[in-house]
Amino acid sequence: MAIWKNEILNSNKLNDLFMLNFMKEFDWRTTLEFISNRTTFTKKQCSSIDTKERSYRIKNLLKDLPTYETLCKRDVDVLENSTCIRCDKNEEETWDHVWICNDNEATLDEILRESISKFEEYLDKNRRSEDVTILRNHNINIVTILEERSNILIGKSRIWEMLRGVFNDRFNHLTKVKEELAIIKECWNFIYNEYKNRIWLIRYEEVARLEKLKGIQKHDLRKEKRKNQDIREEDAKEENIENKKTNKKDKKKQKKEFDKKINIVTRERLIGAVTDGINIENNWALTPKLINFSIDTH
Repeated sequence: MAIWKNEILNSNKLNDLFMLNFMKEFDWRTTLEFISNRTTFTKKQCSSIDTKERSYRIKNLLKDLPTYETLCKRDVDVLENSTCIRCDKNEEETWDHVWICNDNEATLDEILRESISKFEEYLDKNRRSEDVTILRNHNINIVTILEERSNILIGKSRIWEMLRGVFNDRFNHLTKVKEELAIIKECWNFIYNEYKNRIWLIRYEEVARLEKLKGIQKHDLRKEKRKNQDIREEDAKEENIENKKTNKKDKKKQKKEFDKKINIVTRERLIGAVTDGINIENNWALTPKLINFSIDTH
């Protein structure tokens, strides 16, 4: 767990989030707990659902979802360019474009406000009347925080922080009551999932439908252009040959170094014996000699 967290937090893909990190805008403990899906599963639990959800959240945080921009960077064979095939704007389908594409059923602000109402309905349906009251006391503040300008992602609202799965620390200051904060976080999670379900998953299905009309299958999106693949394979072969040569040289060098050490030990022992007035004739058979020493280098 600690390893992947460290790798994520040190990724260049998070530079936009860490550039002004000294402002302490984000609650990284809550964020990493959410990204690792510990809000739903414990550390000891594991399932295909957990793995799939965690994969989505990590890729989304890094803006590494399989958009056409990402696939083109991977040099996928069947794609000619990274233009969005859903809308008529002739724009590149970047991670940002996905969330504001005019083919989406609703805008980010609309989904936010509708999600608050849906969450209240969810609580009411599950007979959580006390939680409904808590939500009503904080729903305006939740919306206000998310619609305000982000201090980190310049030119964007805090909704874009949520889209990445990053929990703004301002939510922690809405209340000091533990139970109320738990409902605020649950609401935050609910809104995040609404964005995923109403934009990303619908986009995924629509793109798959359009690709099918073009004769593009899912497995085709994993194939790289043959030329680049051949280049990589050739580079791998050359690297393998070079490594073998290097290993051979290293073995020869190690043997020479080892022989040198044996020679030094033999000489020093005999010189030491003579210096101490000991007859080396008596020690000769017990002193290791390089001439009789062999080493298996295989």
